[in-house]
Amino acid sequence: MNTPDLAAMRTAAFDFTRQIIDRFGPRLAGSTTDAQAAQAIQAEMQTFCDETRTQPFSVHPAAFLDWIRILVLIYIISLAAVWLNVPLIAALLIAAGLAIMVFEFFLYKEVVDPLFKKVNGTNVWGIVEPVGEVKQQVIISGHHDSARIFNFFIHQPKLYGLRVMGGIGAFVVFFLYTIVLLFTRTSPLPLWQIVFNSLFTLLLLLVGQLWFFASNRGTPGAGDNLIASALALQVGRYFQQQKQAGNPLQHTQVHIVSFDAEEAGLRGARAFFKEFGEQLQQPPAWLYNIDCPYNLQDTFFLTSDINGSVPLSTEMAERCAAIAHELGYPAITKPITFLTGGTDAAEGAKAGLHAVTLMAMPWDNAERAAVYHTPDDKVDAIEPAAVEAAMAIAIRFIQQLDQA
Repeated sequence: MNTPDLAAMRTAAFDFTRQIIDRFGPRLAGSTTDAQAAQAIQAEMQTFCDETRTQPFSVHPAAFLDWIRILVLIYIISLAAVWLNVPLIAALLIAAGLAIMVFEFFLYKEVVDPLFKKVNGTNVWGIVEPVGEVKQQVIISGHHDSARIFNFFIHQPKLYGLRVMGGIGAFVVFFLYTIVLLFTRTSPLPLWQIVFNSLFTLLLLLVGQLWFFASNRGTPGAGDNLIASALALQVGRYFQQQKQAGNPLQHTQVHIVSFDAEEAGLRGARAFFKEFGEQLQQPPAWLYNIDCPYNLQDTFFLTSDINGSVPLSTEMAERCAAIAHELGYPAITKPITFLTGGTDAAEGAKAGLHAVTLMAMPWDNAERAAVYHTPDDKVDAIEPAAVEAAMAIAIRFIQQLDQA
């Protein structure tokens, strides 16, 4: 096959990303602009794919972050309960709040979703066929919905970790306190309990500020993560052009997928693999997901996902990192950091696919890209070399798989 013109592909990916943002702006999951962006992506796929599809699905996008506000309300009610000397009510409420936090955020389960408004999301799917029998499938994916602005990344970002962990920590310690009260309850309230009740009343300031963690406004979502969908389109177009030039893939079917509602807890990828997961297991499928490709020097491949609860393909991650090194790009493999969330690769892995996510930004609780989940997540915040690397590695991975 001909060597890909990465500079031209990168320029096309940036241009497409810029056009979508200029036309539609922020694209919160289930919004009108989100649906319009999905239509534009499908229209682009139709210019080169052998087949395109859209997949509508239902989602409750507010649930993924607004469970935090439920915890704040629970804390206030439980605080009143301990002042009224009914610690059992407080303990049960706080325990319920901790369960919501574990299932909704630590594990990305849909526990409180039905309490929030249901809207429609749209996944977009295009296929480039090989000339021979399909013996393996490769999915290149990104997501086109944009994130809600994280207020804590805008106001006092250096205190982000303290504010989040402090609020959650106060909630957890309050639960332990209510357990102690179950075994020491007396009437009237003893002095020591009045002192501790007063302390946890003061800590309401720390817990209460979590109410304002996320804005209801969306980011432009260029690096997180429209550019990933745009560069996936370029990879698909490259293989179609190679087929037309007489250099086709022989046995590898390439799928280009732009997921919706990733920022609502991976709900789009979950809907996709719930419906098509079995179809994508035979013949074997490999999921090359891209998320936040901002800075080349920070490129890595995830070996676990969703706060470490879902293993990804270490074999595929190491293979992609080796390809990166062969091409002259820096890359490592590592598990996801606890409390940093998850990516769409997790849903593919749970469906039985070989799955990894390429990321290219600092990714831990102490440091993220400066524009991450802020209004500054625009095209000029993305390093061109990071996009070229993501495309080059994907193309070489597919070529090697097909040749094997």
